[in-house]
Amino acid sequence: MDVFQTITKLAKEVGESWTAYGAAIAGTRAAEDQIAKALAPTMKNGSASLLSADCSLVLFGSFARYEFVDGSDYDWSLLVDGVVDNDHADAAEAIRNAITKAKLPQPGSSGTFGNMVFSHDLVHRIGGGADSNLNLTRRMLMLLESRSFNLNDDSCYDPVWDNVLSNILERYFEEDVHFAPKGKRKVPRFLLNDLTRYWRTIGVDYAAKHREQGEYKWAARNAKLRFSRKLLYAAGLAFCLSCQLDPPSATHTNLFGDVTDETPAPFIERAKEFARIPPLEFLAAFLDTYVKDSDRRKKVAVRIFGAYNEWLTIWGDKAKREEIEAITHDQAPNNQVFQQIRDTGSDFARGLEMLFFDRDRDIEKDSIAALTLQYIGF
Repeated sequence: MDVFQTITKLAKEVGESWTAYGAAIAGTRAAEDQIAKALAPTMKNGSASLLSADCSLVLFGSFARYEFVDGSDYDWSLLVDGVVDNDHADAAEAIRNAITKAKLPQPGSSGTFGNMVFSHDLVHRIGGGADSNLNLTRRMLMLLESRSFNLNDDSCYDPVWDNVLSNILERYFEEDVHFAPKGKRKVPRFLLNDLTRYWRTIGVDYAAKHREQGEYKWAARNAKLRFSRKLLYAAGLAFCLSCQLDPPSATHTNLFGDVTDETPAPFIERAKEFARIPPLEFLAAFLDTYVKDSDRRKKVAVRIFGAYNEWLTIWGDKAKREEIEAITHDQAPNNQVFQQIRDTGSDFARGLEMLFFDRDRDIEKDSIAALTLQYIGF
């Protein structure tokens, strides 16, 4: 598929090329080939004998966002949706060993990736004391930046990933006491609240990691918070608002072909479609669909996607990335690369403010800004 087709369209509108997106796609494709090659010895007769029918290899992070650059971590998880089986642990260990043997960068030390993830925790532990930061992160990333990686064919359908995601979304939509497909309220407040909780948790955890790890790669974490982490929240917010800006037909047809009462089912299907689109491309499609004023489209596009293109260019430069990973707090004010990232991050944030809050115009005339204030404000 053409991963960033809407971004390409917007680039033409503003007279830019934004070449970093093409390079990021190429880097992601190359990384896919590398991980497939690394896992090839586990395959037999062209079939994915490594995985049983109740588990799936799922890619996250820059893999799923199609932003992979040289040096990016290979963020993966073995998603298990079945009864307990010792073979699951063996499969996870085999994947881990294969990636290590191929000398590919393993996921970070936080434990979020690089191991088994169980569907029951993701689906049944939403909120409450049992919902840890780790579980919240994994659940949100399933929706915001996950992609099933098929080892034996080119099919984009994965029943395990599809079933787990469907059940998570059923919780969010069918148990949302404020969600009313029949009425005016169509923004999924349950999902939006959890999405906002995740975004704020990232900010709090940034401070916690700074306390635990000190200056080790602090500038890299800071940069990611300004761009890729913020992007996930923005794309999720855009999806939630789109449920009311352009709601799908909420009628449901049963097995006998009869149209029954309105249900959340079409919204769940819409959410699954969202999960299959890279967050940056979804944000571009949101802008393309709901912002028709030519001048405003161009201003927002340049600030959001032009800035993100610059970020990918910086982060794709090995020398600059290593420089950022090594600098101290004292060096940051005089470090040109860090200052470039900070200034570009400000442009990116300003673009998001213009898109969602429209602070340059009369808010009553803009439906996106009105919904943002209604659901993100008080």
